[in-house]
Amino acid sequence: MSARESPIVPIVFWPEERKAPYDLPALTRATTLYGTPTTIRVRIDKPDPIDLVKFEGVPRAEKTARKETLYCCPDLAAWDTFMAELSDYQRLLTALRDAVKATPHYAHRRDELERQKVMTNPVCRSGIAIAPVDKTWWSVQQRWSITAIRRARIHRHSLHNIWVGDDDERQENISDWHCCLTEADWERVNAAYKAAKAAAVVVERRVNDLGKYSAAAADRRYKTIKRAAGDVTETPMFGAKKAKAKPKTKRAGVTA
Repeated sequence: MSARESPIVPIVFWPEERKAPYDLPALTRATTLYGTPTTIRVRIDKPDPIDLVKFEGVPRAEKTARKETLYCCPDLAAWDTFMAELSDYQRLLTALRDAVKATPHYAHRRDELERQKVMTNPVCRSGIAIAPVDKTWWSVQQRWSITAIRRARIHRHSLHNIWVGDDDERQENISDWHCCLTEADWERVNAAYKAAKAAAVVVERRVNDLGKYSAAAADRRYKTIKRAAGDVTETPMFGAKKAKAKPKTKRAGVTA
């Protein structure tokens, strides 16, 4: 049986799988109960959702989670600050998604023109590379990050590839490229991107400051936090065993 230890923080959280580049992952918040050398026993909370940030969990449910999967939170004030920053980031990601959606996807525009019997290659001379709105987010390491953006000259295309570059031609996958038909298209998308990027920096800094549980335990950044007495024994690991009653015996010379 592993020895119990006091959690280093009263609150932990973890992100669910991220589905799309313009939607932040759902979070589950939990109250720490007790720890072992590798795991933490938690009680899952269910805070109210704010704006477009979703939070999942079942009230009073408990689970055991590995330390390396959890993020730390020292108190509810820090949690509220984090939620406000996440909400602002999601709002700006949504605005960026709207700007990208209003910009024609290169392959879609090419297919549309070909259906109209308009054969032109390239479709436009300038393009913007940024994740399309229907792209599935694939990397588990990119919980809080933002898609990259780039503008380049377009030379030609094929069914699956596009050749871009100013002084040279680089062959790239066509999937992320959008048409930049006017200078206003670039200014609109780039302005939305810069605003969302600034919010992403704030959130990533906050997540790094809060820290993964295993990293925070190693560098002792929460060593000044005092837990109330009795917290780690709130949920007993094993039920107390009842003492067995000894059978009564008759002494010699004693009658009932």
